[in-house]
Amino acid sequence: MSVRHEGLAGKVVLVTGGSSGIGRSTCLNFAAQGARVAVHAFRGIERAKTLAQAIISSGGIADIFVADLRTASAADRLIGEVGEKFGGLDVLVNNAGDPLRRTEFVDVDEQLFDETMAVNFKGPFFLCRRAADPLAKSGGNIVNVSTALTRRIGGGGNLHYACAKGAINVLTTGLAAEFGERGIRVNCVAPGVVDTELQQRLSDSARLQISTGKQIIKRAGTPEEIADLIVFLASPAAAFITGQIIYIDGG
Repeated sequence: MSVRHEGLAGKVVLVTGGSSGIGRSTCLNFAAQGARVAVHAFRGIERAKTLAQAIISSGGIADIFVADLRTASAADRLIGEVGEKFGGLDVLVNNAGDPLRRTEFVDVDEQLFDETMAVNFKGPFFLCRRAADPLAKSGGNIVNVSTALTRRIGGGGNLHYACAKGAINVLTTGLAAEFGERGIRVNCVAPGVVDTELQQRLSDSARLQISTGKQIIKRAGTPEEIADLIVFLASPAAAFITGQIIYIDGG
């Protein structure tokens, strides 16, 4: 059960990569708060439709938006479409991301590098740029999703992904300073090992056990736990928090 946060009812929230995993849980949590949820998807369109219908069937408000965020024009168009549908934007959650595949650093070619940066950094960068005006108008905020690998990297074939997410951390602190004068808060959630379909695709049980064994809390996190933090940061309860990268990784 999600924690109840006051002040989110009626707010327009865009969650990228909202069809599964952390994104799905985040959409459900915001909907439970009474927010109007824009569920973004690219490959998981059918899952996004099912999620939006579930929210609507429960008395909430949701719609899906399809965009390939590897281009700036698609990011611009997505923000515009959400604004047209819901009349504005209050919260942008840059959740969409993917390590694509585990690859040792010496084997990362230019194609994988470019695609990793496009999927994990280019989209959020241009979404933030386009969202600045509507968020300033609404007094809204941005929550980015990074990874705990940015401070605990070492092997595993994920360095290319960690570098892209490291850029998200820099974007977060930089925009918090730049957008602060416009009344926009910007924060970042950096999850560790989380039990999602993506994690299952990239890690077998042995690798997962090794990863969680290095933590203080020796288990994988749940998507709901990450979603609770994202929703808190977007809520009025976090009104004095900006420019933070918060690691939620079991210690």
